[in-house]
Amino acid sequence: MGGLFSSRCRSKARLDGKTAIITGANTGIGKETAMDLARRGATVVLACRDEQKAEAAATELRRRLQSYQGAGEVRVQRLDLSSLTSVRDCARRLLDQHPNIHLLINNAGVMACPHSLTEDGFEMQLGVNHLGHFLFTCLLLPRLRASAPARIVVVSSLAHRNGSINFDDLMWEKSYSAVGAYGRSKLANILFAKELAKRLEG
Repeated sequence: MGGLFSSRCRSKARLDGKTAIITGANTGIGKETAMDLARRGATVVLACRDEQKAEAAATELRRRLQSYQGAGEVRVQRLDLSSLTSVRDCARRLLDQHPNIHLLINNAGVMACPHSLTEDGFEMQLGVNHLGHFLFTCLLLPRLRASAPARIVVVSSLAHRNGSINFDDLMWEKSYSAVGAYGRSKLANILFAKELAKRLEG
């Protein structure tokens, strides 16, 4: 995927002086998004569960960015979305280190995994894909609002079409479907994004 954005994205917008946080940015879409934002001058924070993999990704991105004049910095923060303690700790560090936050991209996620629980007892896919991001966003929201114009991007998938919210068995304690749980978490992402947009309108 190297060079994908630079060869196809026609926007020449600059992001000098802007700070962007991307969860799960050590691979795939998150990593290439980080590359594109950093080449436009933004300071990009890779918020990832595995610090070693995140540092390796950051090193690669910094090397690739050497060919772009005016590229921004790439930094790393540990964020384990399956632990609300980790979410709070990461948010606290980000708020301490960044007086302004202009862009939050909630990209990280797990998909169709065997049944398991987060550190706090939530079904893993709903816990990581939605609840962890929900708390992370709420903790950073005052800083994002103070840094306006700012933007929050919630990454979902077409799997939300097959999702349903069953409040009688929200954590799949009665029965479990890996695909169904993934669809539920992605539907939760969509509903969260729509409600957040409504509350932040204007």
